[in-house]
Amino acid sequence: MTASDTTVDVEVEPAPERPFLRIGYVARAGDGRVIDTTDPDVAADSELADLEASGPVVVVPGEGHLFDPLEEAIRDADPGTTVERTVEPADAFGAVDPDAMATIDEAAVAPERREPGETIELDGRRAAVEAVSDGEVTVDFNHPLAGLTLEYEVEVLERIEDPQRRAAGLAATHGLRDVSVEYEADPESVTVRCSGSEPSADRDARKRTYVRDVRRLLGVDSVRVVETYE
Repeated sequence: MTASDTTVDVEVEPAPERPFLRIGYVARAGDGRVIDTTDPDVAADSELADLEASGPVVVVPGEGHLFDPLEEAIRDADPGTTVERTVEPADAFGAVDPDAMATIDEAAVAPERREPGETIELDGRRAAVEAVSDGEVTVDFNHPLAGLTLEYEVEVLERIEDPQRRAAGLAATHGLRDVSVEYEADPESVTVRCSGSEPSADRDARKRTYVRDVRRLLGVDSVRVVETYE
């Protein structure tokens, strides 16, 4: 078993006071198919096998947790309010860029991935295989949802004031759902406890972002991160 205990207390510029909202949402493409949701039942009934949903999430309007039109619509909404908004491509995943298509030698793609519809990674960029012909592979670097107009239904469930719940909710928003978060009022600090089988570069990146954001948004003096790996 290995363990580490790190305290971060460097100066961070505090953010303006912003609301913490617990919300649920469903996002659909123009044809009605679900492309994202917080509702496990809706996710289970969708056509997307990899769509996971674990219930309502905490967002902070102004922090880019949602697309701008959605954040603006819910910023001052009361609990129990349901907002429906259309999000155009320019405010979502952008228009389809024809210059984002490329043709490469098939040797750059693993044999099992040389099929239209497969997703690959090239030089750190995600791409979709569009066609395979004569030893070449045509790939598309556009976002899979580029060019789509999205229809969102967002329900504001709660405005969160308690610092403990704000700190824990923000951790989940950053993808840190398997950690425990403890808030102390005097002096203001947050302790994050993580455990697992081995360190993860992705998790480390999420923790760094969370530490920065929880200090900015809650104004805490320090954040302590305790990690245990067995």
